[in-house]
Amino acid sequence: METWLARIISFAEQYPEIAKDATTVMRWVFVVLAAYILLVSIFSLLTTRCTPEIWGYFLVEDGGNFPITHWENVIGRSRSSDIHIPLKTMSNSHAILSRKSEDKWVIKDLGSKNGTVVNGFPLEPGRRYMISLGDEIVMGGVHATVAPASLEESRNNEVMRRLDKEPVAPWKILVAITLFQFLTIIQLILGLGDKITLSAIISILLLSAVMWTYVTVFKAIGRKGFEMEMIAFFMSTINLAVTTSFDPGATLKEFIALLMGLALMIFMCIYLRDLERTRKLKPVLIGLSVVLLILNLLLGTASFGATNWIEIGNYTFQPSEIVKLAFICVGAGTLEELYNKRNTIVYAGFSLFCLACLALMSDFGTALIFFATYLVVSFLRSGDFSRLIFTGAGAGAMGVMILKFKPYIASRFQAWGHVWEPEFVDSMGYQQTRTMSFGAGGGLLGLGAGNGSLKYVGASNTDLVFGFVMEEWGFIIAALLVLCLITLTIFAVMSIIAGRSTFYTICACGAATMFLVQTMLNVFGAVDLFPLTGVTFPFVSTGGTSLLTSWAMLAYFKASDMRRNASLAVGKEEQRA
Repeated sequence: METWLARIISFAEQYPEIAKDATTVMRWVFVVLAAYILLVSIFSLLTTRCTPEIWGYFLVEDGGNFPITHWENVIGRSRSSDIHIPLKTMSNSHAILSRKSEDKWVIKDLGSKNGTVVNGFPLEPGRRYMISLGDEIVMGGVHATVAPASLEESRNNEVMRRLDKEPVAPWKILVAITLFQFLTIIQLILGLGDKITLSAIISILLLSAVMWTYVTVFKAIGRKGFEMEMIAFFMSTINLAVTTSFDPGATLKEFIALLMGLALMIFMCIYLRDLERTRKLKPVLIGLSVVLLILNLLLGTASFGATNWIEIGNYTFQPSEIVKLAFICVGAGTLEELYNKRNTIVYAGFSLFCLACLALMSDFGTALIFFATYLVVSFLRSGDFSRLIFTGAGAGAMGVMILKFKPYIASRFQAWGHVWEPEFVDSMGYQQTRTMSFGAGGGLLGLGAGNGSLKYVGASNTDLVFGFVMEEWGFIIAALLVLCLITLTIFAVMSIIAGRSTFYTICACGAATMFLVQTMLNVFGAVDLFPLTGVTFPFVSTGGTSLLTSWAMLAYFKASDMRRNASLAVGKEEQRA
């Protein structure tokens, strides 16, 4: 392979005009391939939705029949209840009815005024009880029972399943990504010449092999939906290309982090199948997060003003990135957990601890991501806008105090919106002005991987990677990468309708919030629409911990995917089949 590489480099040096023409052609091919890969994946992900089904009926004596369309249902007098029974003897949120299997259900009284009785047995508030179809349920004097869906309804569900659009087959997309990766290697050789390393080329080839192996194995066991992984594999290809262009010697290390992230995603998908097991993991996750953040405070090293890295030999990692995974899982909850004040207090306390640690580290960007996620998760848990307003006001006051006592962060705000002014253009605005200048120079198609100049600016492959991609890959591909993360956010919101549990939908929405806010801070910070906060672009920025976490976080989206046989995180017994 070294001989082959040397021959290509020698040919490019002897015939520079041919190499230049080849780069021009490949720039167009890259855009066409990227548009095909991402738009086909995005369209399939957003159009192959899971059709809501009726799992059974809640029959109320002299009060009508209520179709059960969710796995978790609130029964009560409140209009927001899933099963709305407008009687004064009912509490606003009287009880929760949850589906566990085909004919098994769980009911839990929420401390209602008049209580809940099943088959003559009074239920203890706060405890869960297994019930079967046909059991008599009395709530506030109202007699009811859970009945199966009618034969006609079952047949209708089966018809609707057959009408559901199947996810796009992955094979053509895989071929397109593989071609993209092969051309990327050629372009990097032409762009970098003798600076390219064999390990960097092998890393991209190994990514292609891993991608084909992953899809082949899980396709063989009956899985169909691979759009999220196709998007992640493509974005990771750009990551390896950016890393190679910036520092070819670091590409193999980046690939290893990707491999670890993929393995962690698979493990999390399998682990998340069991909701009870996942719920019991929360105390462990809180404990590990506390230890990681405290170690970061004690042993962390400073980088660009923030003490958010820990060095172990020649390796560094960012604990706050790992804590993101725990932060989402701890914040999520089943519907019955959302009515438990203790769980809400624990999550609020955990969030406050995380934010305090990040403030002490001067990691302003990551603190914003955690805080935005906390707001979204808190709203999904409570549906209370007023609580968000008070929380936001309190955070604003804390932010003012941070700006007062953290001059480094205040200076970022001082230059915000003024980076082109003489006093900032070569100081606090140096990175943004160069990012905008070099990024604009890439035009729609880019200059070609390895041909950019922004890579000589500090943090161009991490905090400023959007400009890096614009310069070397073009605005079209850079915009498509942003569209990918917007698509995952839309998918997470769509999952609320047919989700198995609020636990999974909150996880997906929490992960989507982190991705979206992180992308906004990275992109807008690079072009001076926001202060430069020093956060990475998910999947694309160089950084082993960031890439590992991005892949692992994909498990939360997979866990919310209820399309038939689409997700590794959903057992076949739970599929809509």
